[in-house]
Amino acid sequence: MSVWNSKYMVLVRRELWEHRTLWLAPLSVALLVVIVPMFANVNFGAAGDLTVTASNVPPEAYSMFGRALLTGIASVLGIIASMVSLVYLLDCLFAERKDRSILFWKSLPVSDSQTVLTKLGVALLLVPLFTLLVALVTHVLLTGALQLRYPSMRPVLGLESVVDGFRAMPQLAGVWLFTLLWYAPVATYLMLASVLAKRAPLMYAVLPPAVLMLCEGLWLDSNHVAMFLGERLVPWARFAWSPESSRGTFMVPGVDWSAQLQNLGLWLGLAAAAGMVYIVIRLRRYRDDT
Repeated sequence: MSVWNSKYMVLVRRELWEHRTLWLAPLSVALLVVIVPMFANVNFGAAGDLTVTASNVPPEAYSMFGRALLTGIASVLGIIASMVSLVYLLDCLFAERKDRSILFWKSLPVSDSQTVLTKLGVALLLVPLFTLLVALVTHVLLTGALQLRYPSMRPVLGLESVVDGFRAMPQLAGVWLFTLLWYAPVATYLMLASVLAKRAPLMYAVLPPAVLMLCEGLWLDSNHVAMFLGERLVPWARFAWSPESSRGTFMVPGVDWSAQLQNLGLWLGLAAAAGMVYIVIRLRRYRDDT
């Protein structure tokens, strides 16, 4: 425990201090999500009001609205967090060489593996967990704000709706977990570009696949590289969703883990991610630009 407190916690706090957008961006968007409806002027229905009573609201509407609200909030915050994390992964190892702070950290009893794993853990574990927590709190606050601002919506914004929204959180967290596992090789590839780049890490990340696709198209007249990248970057159609996801008027899609754990692409991606992490650790050991 003392090793964790003295090393990893210091490294995590360093990342959050040097890259404040990792937590400021989701918080700022969540604050806007709660505040904006309080000052909006939304009319429901052609007559300007939405007349909702307990008798004309179907029972499934309560859970539908709660789950839809929570899923919408988590999706918006997740997109923002993903964008910030992508920028962070591209910059985290390049910036420390650019400002020479790497020399200070190398003078401390902290290994390259600890530093690299901490950076990867911040992007793939800490930021998603923090974003989900913010989404939960935002869901409760936004529900209360909508109840105050739009009294006609109160029948579908009761405690039952909030509780059922919370019940969807494990399923939502499962989808996020699988997404993080699937995109782990993408994250480590961005770190590889960051540790290799002397300038413009984005170019180091984009140029290799672009050149491969161009050469394949010119010489082989095929598009296997583009298809591979498309399946890795936009894989949703190939995901195995749980059959339970189709029940009800609105359900958070669940991952069929029994099928996904047999997905060869998942395991090959994780193996590639582990290999790239090892390469990044070895490269950082000698890349201090001195």
